Amino acid sequence: MFNIRQYSTVDHDDVWRVHLLVISEAGVEPTHQHYHDIFHINEQYLNSGGEFLVGTGDNGIVLAMGGLKKLDGERAEIKRLRVHPSYQKRGYGQQLLTQLEQRAIELGFRSVYLDTLTNQVGAQKLFQNNGYQPTGSSIIDGFNVNLFEKSLA
Repeated sequence: MFNIRQYSTVDHDDVWRVHLLVISEAGVEPTHQHYHDIFHINEQYLNSGGEFLVGTGDNGIVLAMGGLKKLDGERAEIKRLRVHPSYQKRGYGQQLLTQLEQRAIELGFRSVYLDTLTNQVGAQKLFQNNGYQPTGSSIIDGFNVNLFEKSLA
């Protein structure tokens, strides 16, 4: 069983653990400043017009997570979409992405934007299979990333 609900501060340690496992698999240094938002989920996501969801197993342990960060009145960014490496390929990322998009529509956003590391091929496939259009590449905080956008209107 996989349940999706809004993040609560009691989830912090589990969220951080899943984040570290996923980024280490992607070859990223876990102490990188780029991830400061994970220590401020309420301020960065929930209290600023966005959302942060966690997916839990039967035991209530966080197996997956994803954030929706307000960019402006019309656009939001999907961030920190992560699935614990031991639970990937079960559709959990898809379920979280669908819920985040639904929440974006409920919050009135007309489009969503996201970026992935260039070596995160599985994530890129997920996004393209869900109608995200590649819009180029960039370097963000020293990371080579591919950019994607999807209209919700």
